[in-house]
Amino acid sequence: MKYWLFILILAFGLNTQKLFGQTYPRPEIQVEDFIENLFNLQSSDVNYEDLYEQLLLLYSNPLDLNDATPDELRNTYILSEKQVQDFLSHRQKTGKLLSIYELQSIPSFDQNTIYALLPFVIVNETPLNQDNKGLFKRIAIEPNNSLIVRGSRTLENQKGYSEAIPNASGDLPARYLGDPNKIFLRYRVSHVKDFSIGFTSEKDPGEQLRWNPATKQYGMDFWSAHFMVENKGLFKKAIVGDYQYMFGQGLVYSAGFAVGKGSEPVTTVRRSSIGIRPYTSVLEGLFFRGGAATLGFKNFEVTALVSSKSVDGNIQSASDTVDNDFIENFTSSINITGFHRTPTELANKQTNRETMLGTSVIYKEKTGKWELGALATSIQYQFPIIRRPSVYNQFDFNGSLNQNLSFTGQYNYQNFSFFGESAISKGGGHASVAGLVGSIGKGLDISMVARNYSRDYHAFYSNGFGEATRNVNERGIYWGLKYRAHPKWLVAAYYDRFVFPYLAFQADGPSWGDEYLSRITFSPSKTTSFFIQYRNESKLRNLASNQTPTDILVTTRRQNWVMQADVKANSWLSVRTRVQGSMWNQEKGNPQTYGLAISQDLNFDFGKVSISNRFSLFDTDDYNNRQYLYEKNVLYAFSIPALNGRGIRVYSLIQFSLNRKFDFWLRVARTIQRDQKTIGSGNEEIKGNSRTDLVVQIRYKI
Repeated sequence: MKYWLFILILAFGLNTQKLFGQTYPRPEIQVEDFIENLFNLQSSDVNYEDLYEQLLLLYSNPLDLNDATPDELRNTYILSEKQVQDFLSHRQKTGKLLSIYELQSIPSFDQNTIYALLPFVIVNETPLNQDNKGLFKRIAIEPNNSLIVRGSRTLENQKGYSEAIPNASGDLPARYLGDPNKIFLRYRVSHVKDFSIGFTSEKDPGEQLRWNPATKQYGMDFWSAHFMVENKGLFKKAIVGDYQYMFGQGLVYSAGFAVGKGSEPVTTVRRSSIGIRPYTSVLEGLFFRGGAATLGFKNFEVTALVSSKSVDGNIQSASDTVDNDFIENFTSSINITGFHRTPTELANKQTNRETMLGTSVIYKEKTGKWELGALATSIQYQFPIIRRPSVYNQFDFNGSLNQNLSFTGQYNYQNFSFFGESAISKGGGHASVAGLVGSIGKGLDISMVARNYSRDYHAFYSNGFGEATRNVNERGIYWGLKYRAHPKWLVAAYYDRFVFPYLAFQADGPSWGDEYLSRITFSPSKTTSFFIQYRNESKLRNLASNQTPTDILVTTRRQNWVMQADVKANSWLSVRTRVQGSMWNQEKGNPQTYGLAISQDLNFDFGKVSISNRFSLFDTDDYNNRQYLYEKNVLYAFSIPALNGRGIRVYSLIQFSLNRKFDFWLRVARTIQRDQKTIGSGNEEIKGNSRTDLVVQIRYKI
């Protein structure tokens, strides 16, 4: 624990001298607006927390346009392939940029693109390490240096914090061991293409805040830290601590916000081999812990990965059928929720050890026209995973060792980029994905992705393009297009056709489906924009009926539509009105059900003080029509509640900047469900029809 104490002392002891560099104020990012532009879909499958954390990473470590790679530019999901190629050509012809506003001289860079790009890029006038200061000196004077402390809780009493009353059998139900407060702490100091140091810590509601090594509790329930350096001789990157790795199209390793299908139908379908990234999230299962390094040899990049961490799981014992005296320990699954609130959850904490070794080699042609890569990796668990058998998981991973071999490549030709990856896992399962993104004609961008994932492919950290949450048992093809016929009009659309050759969750037989989306955006001025969006998804699912066997597959259709208007009335007031709805129906006589939500935002900006307010009404027939609404929250936190039933939801967020060093946030949100006597279930249950959540955050720029 001396290691953590050293980091804390370093965090508060750093000097605050400023460096010279970019000459324009980089705007504060509007997280919700950026995410909504990428995918305006109602879904519970998106990993929003990791999405927000990776957006934070990109924002806090902006790209220097003078040495940004093509993959880094694409990974912003803002630039079309034509814009990437035009920028690289401009930089090659004219040399390094002198100002961010030089982008205006590139014909394909319209004003909307430049504004969207501003929060994520800089132009450094001074080359990296030109003054030859030592690493620790550079760390000491780095201005990108801040500490964030956040506290939140639900104000109403929840069942998990009440006294346990014996049930009919005389057993005491489980209750949470800790208090209802959620505490978050993060410190980070970093400089683009040079170094990154930081730690993150969190206590979830219901977890204990105490020092007890016997139960693996060290104050906060979760701790994470990293130290990374870049561009040190042969070492392009080297990291110790917690990290992620992005390779190819994400069929083995996927870090960063893999968006997939959404309102941006072109730039988000491909992944980029961005390599090692520090891990700064509080999701307790989606990272590696150990060390990694990438070495550069001319056109080659060689990466070595080592990780060893404890993971959660319910360790059980079973007798061998041949020798009844032999007992084997195993777990039925790996738990990545990160909750350790009850005695059972605490007993399952860090009971299994995961060890990972991996290496990759990438060759990049010197002009950036093409690249090829290969990866080999092995993951070993201390206790094997033996799943409870069910009708649809017969080909899921069972055992203690998994290995993957993967090959990836991309080829750039004029305004087109072709990409692909193919991987196999131990046991012979395979996965492949291939596609293209490009620009044809003025204002027209297209994309296409084909994938084929076998039912027995296993990769624990994959997140390749697809319909299902895992890259398994799926074939499909996707087309997307985006057309800007006029600077004020934008049309975006996609169509995806997919097949699940084997049984899947809620589908007791081979099934298929399709999905399409269309969106029209009209921006008559810089301060006003409107859009309308429609999405239709059809899948074969088990018939939901009490009178008919559930193994009959029928077409299940979900339709969503959204209309939204944004108006910036003046320098201090902006208004947003949103109406969205859904319809859900299933064949064989099941009635069609509906959902509707209306929200009104009023946002005030008075310089040092900003206030965001929303009033929402929602009315849904059932859970199938739950309505997801993005909400403003404190900086780098997210709120996307699923509104179900009938009621109202309101929130108010206040941000106050005391000076250059201190920023404060206060957020209060309240939901009232008129048709309910209780909210939530299990230990989260609240007696009554309202729930109130409070968040307080402080940022100190050291």
